[in-house]
Amino acid sequence: MDSAEQPKRPVAGIFYAAIWLLFLGFPVASALGGPAGPAWTTVALVAAIAFAAVYIWLFWVLSGEDVGVAANRRRLMVGVLALAALAALATPAAGPWVAAFTPFIAAVLVFSLPLVPGLAAGILVWLVPSSVAAQFSGTLWTLLGPGFGVAVIVFARLMEHNERRARDAQNHLQVAAERNAIARDVHDVLGHSLTVLSIKAQLARRLLDLDVDRAREELDQIDALARESLGQIRSTVTRLRTPSLASELEAARTALEAAGIRADVVVDPEVRDDGGDLFAWAVREGVTNTVRHSGATHCRIDVRPATLTIADDGAGCGGAEHGNGLLGLRERARGVGARVEVRPTHPEDERPGTTLEVRR
Repeated sequence: MDSAEQPKRPVAGIFYAAIWLLFLGFPVASALGGPAGPAWTTVALVAAIAFAAVYIWLFWVLSGEDVGVAANRRRLMVGVLALAALAALATPAAGPWVAAFTPFIAAVLVFSLPLVPGLAAGILVWLVPSSVAAQFSGTLWTLLGPGFGVAVIVFARLMEHNERRARDAQNHLQVAAERNAIARDVHDVLGHSLTVLSIKAQLARRLLDLDVDRAREELDQIDALARESLGQIRSTVTRLRTPSLASELEAARTALEAAGIRADVVVDPEVRDDGGDLFAWAVREGVTNTVRHSGATHCRIDVRPATLTIADDGAGCGGAEHGNGLLGLRERARGVGARVEVRPTHPEDERPGTTLEVRR
């Protein structure tokens, strides 16, 4: 984990850090009740107050910042040295209980530095001074007391690290899913539109020598479809477009007729075009595959409230069953608990045709 991975901590996190300053009461109480004179006791009290102020300031200026940046690195170095100096000033009056200052210095290092060096520095800052203090105090509490605080700090830092990694992994998954969705949508829009444009262009070329007016009409339709497709691409890329079933059925009729395929479109009166786009995408993908791959002469589209069926009398599914378009359609269907099935229309015939069924 590099320093740029450090998460931003909200103001609430700084208040949480400040709560632990209550434990500075141990060295303060030791200074007030110890044998040191009034001068050293006063120095210890002022040092403890200044220590708390510098500690809060460091958390404030370094929260979420990259300590790899020179300015932040200087702030961290100066702040840690200031904390160490203030703790040293309190030592004559506080005695071995000055070890209570070490968890705060450790917290600054653990939460400001990258994970591994931060943990190593924080543990050393606690372990070395507290071990020395325990030798002079004759009790392990000057070692184990601050050690408990450092253990809590290490645990919190590891939890923060793991949560950060989990969030990053989730973000990567979301980005990948969004890219796949955009690629799928662009494929669906471009595949359908370019297929229709190609067919109409071929038809217009054939009509140029036979019926100029009809050829001009086809060219006008090509121009209109190209403009519409451009708008669809822009909307799809910006994730704004939800296709309409009614508009897709009308486009399907146009595409099938342009390809010389007789179209029968049957829509149950109870079907509601409520903005749900699964059937609309299915019509687009199914008709595009019929026009591109089937060589069919007839295509029937049957829309019912829970089922959409697109059946043709072409050459059969072939490789289209495993293409990107149907893969994307199946992903859409899974997202709303629906099912997509591709099967032959007439399995026993020489030309079995293809049936696409979407059931929700």
